[in-house]
Amino acid sequence: MKTAEYIEKNISTGFPLSRIADPAHTIFLDIETTGLSPRDAYIYMIGIGVIHRNDLHIKQMFADDPSEERSVIESYVSFAAGYDTIITFNGNRFDIPFLEGRASIYGIDTDFSNKTGIDIYKRLRPFRTLLSLTDMKQKTLEVFLGKSRADEMSGKELIDIYGRYTKEHDPEQLKLLLLHNHDDVLGLTQLLPLLAYPLAVNGPIKAERAVKNNYNDYEGNIRTELIIEFTFETPVPVPVSGGFADCYLMLGGNKGKLRVAIFEGTMKFFYPDHKNYYYLPDEDRAIHKSAARYVDKGHREPARPETCYVKVRGQFLPEWEPVVSPSFRNEYREKTMYFELSDEIKNDPEVFGRYAGHLMNTILKEL
Repeated sequence: MKTAEYIEKNISTGFPLSRIADPAHTIFLDIETTGLSPRDAYIYMIGIGVIHRNDLHIKQMFADDPSEERSVIESYVSFAAGYDTIITFNGNRFDIPFLEGRASIYGIDTDFSNKTGIDIYKRLRPFRTLLSLTDMKQKTLEVFLGKSRADEMSGKELIDIYGRYTKEHDPEQLKLLLLHNHDDVLGLTQLLPLLAYPLAVNGPIKAERAVKNNYNDYEGNIRTELIIEFTFETPVPVPVSGGFADCYLMLGGNKGKLRVAIFEGTMKFFYPDHKNYYYLPDEDRAIHKSAARYVDKGHREPARPETCYVKVRGQFLPEWEPVVSPSFRNEYREKTMYFELSDEIKNDPEVFGRYAGHLMNTILKEL
């Protein structure tokens, strides 16, 4: 088994790793294999990165031939024993299951169950459209951040190169193999700033202000929208924007802006216990049975879920799960809900902070 070690001096991740893990107990992991399944392929290299102060220490454990796979895995397990967090790219689906599968053949305990896994790919997958990415490959994300690498090979191409190396032991072939894994491990640290996007959407935000604005829609009608401006702790590396229908999101630096159309008109509040209400067709509303005794029987009927409502006129904002109560709808079975933009809510930054988080998550699902 060969071992290669490098130190990348004065790296700047542009991201506070301490937001998600203890830097002193965190490793970056990338494996190289001869195929996709641990049943009929094996590991020929494991690369590990550790940040110490401002330097990235990379260690690569390389199998000179397939018989050294066990030594490579054992060397990794020994090294990783002192760390409790593992950062990977698509490691939840590939690296970790593959490593566990191959280790089990030799009766080796990889100890993954006692460690926290942070999969950069998994955390960023919901943001692909918002980031306007053609695919979710590690190299694509590095280009998105303006990063370049010396390695130009794909993992698939390297399988053939490794096969030739085991027969020829050409130093140039070894150089290519080590370079690819080195750049993959280094790339993991360079991708960390991308985790600011899920932190911005799912983490705590501070609503700075909410203002109304008039605009012309596609048909030239004058409509009103609400603009929510907010801040978050960790700045995103690249400004992005996206949305659907009447909702739009913009993120840049540590500031965000949401635009959402305001509905002005009449909405219905549906009472949850329709069996305790009567519906009054003449008035198009429901009243509780305790008050219905004053209404002539010919002007009332037992309320059904879809007729058990009271109408309210005002300004409303859409929501797709109950974030602000009470909830209103146009019709009983309509999925989109609304809450009234009352004076009390207008002056409550906590409500708009929760609502902003809800809108961002909804936009991501719809993109």
